[in-house]
Amino acid sequence: MKRLLIFTIFLCGSMVLSAQEKKAAANQLKSVTVYEQKYDNGIAGKAMVESVTRYDQAGNVIEEIEYKQGKITKHTTNKFDVANNKIEETELDANGKKVKVSVYTYNKNLRTEKVVYDAGNKIIMKKTYKYETYQ
Repeated sequence: MKRLLIFTIFLCGSMVLSAQEKKAAANQLKSVTVYEQKYDNGIAGKAMVESVTRYDQAGNVIEEIEYKQGKITKHTTNKFDVANNKIEETELDANGKKVKVSVYTYNKNLRTEKVVYDAGNKIIMKKTYKYETYQ
């Protein structure tokens, strides 16, 4: 029984330290670029960029770009508030022009609304979130 208690304390302590290390690493990470290299009968082809992800100092994803055969297939940028809630997501085309923008509203860090605008800033969709909580 004593060994089980010691093991449990050790395991919990290790998990807490591990979580802190991951958060610290996220705060130092600026970007990740993923390369894909295909092989044909064991012969390596050209390594191509598959995706690029950029982060802010809080570890939030501020930009994601996905590629297929060297061409952009998806490009989004994000903005966050001081509580690290995503408040805006902008989808861009391959030329960097705005396609649509999603704006998020929060109350006590709970998302209450998502409004999507087209490139001309006209509303194309709106979602509202209603939460039931225990008192």
